[in-house]
Amino acid sequence: MLPRVLYVRELKISIFLAFISLIFCAACTRDAPDATPTPTLSELIATPTDVLPITPTWTSLPFAFVDANSVFEGICFESAYDAAGRVFVMRSPEALTALFDGSDNSQFCPRPVTRHEFDFAPVGGIPTRAIAGLWSRGRGCDARHEVLSADQDDIARTYIIRLRLVTEGSCDYELVRPFWIGINGMNDYDIRILVG
Repeated sequence: MLPRVLYVRELKISIFLAFISLIFCAACTRDAPDATPTPTLSELIATPTDVLPITPTWTSLPFAFVDANSVFEGICFESAYDAAGRVFVMRSPEALTALFDGSDNSQFCPRPVTRHEFDFAPVGGIPTRAIAGLWSRGRGCDARHEVLSADQDDIARTYIIRLRLVTEGSCDYELVRPFWIGINGMNDYDIRILVG
């Protein structure tokens, strides 16, 4: 019987404390200005004119590069899997064509590679942009690259990007994830990509 009496007493105390806190909250908010009205659902839904197309944009320093993964969408899984781990740096359209030729000549893909172009932005016949990247292998449900740092040394003329491949999930899938970037103004630099 004693435990039941204590329970009722504690219940009464907690109700009393809750009542006191409500009184204080009401007193605190009594003089507060009116809250801004909550937007309705129709105000939150974007109209077709509000939606802008997603286009690659140059990032601000220290990551001064643009996503170029779409350039290599036409390379099949088997060819990318075979090339995984090797870093490629291309400084001209001819070098990009050579990579596509190498994929076709590997005979990993059942049909010719779909080739996409990249704007190397030549100035006076000299390209000012480079494209660099790699494919990484992993196992899991999904994988992505995480950029840890991008270090530019103007004296040594190096641009070193450090990545980490993050795999997620316990699936037993073989994954190949691309990391391809366009780099502006560093075509004469030693460009390196390190995956740790």
